[in-house]
Amino acid sequence: MFRNGLVKLPLALAELGLIDEYEFVVQSRLAGHGPTLFAGLSKHVDLRLVSRLEFGSGAVAMGYEPSR
Repeated sequence: MFRNGLVKLPLALAELGLIDEYEFVVQSRLAGHGPTLFAGLSKHVDLRLVSRLEFGSGAVAMGYEPSR
């Protein structure tokens, strides 16, 4: 699904503190596999919820900013 460089980019940006906002969309389905974008992150990034949107399909989009 993702090529190696694309999977490493979010991790590198997070490590350098260059991500101002994270947006995650959670689908109402368990897959049990797939790429893990932030595997190997050297330190925790605390996030603060700034937005939330529910869709009729059951998916939820959540926006977060790093806590500073």
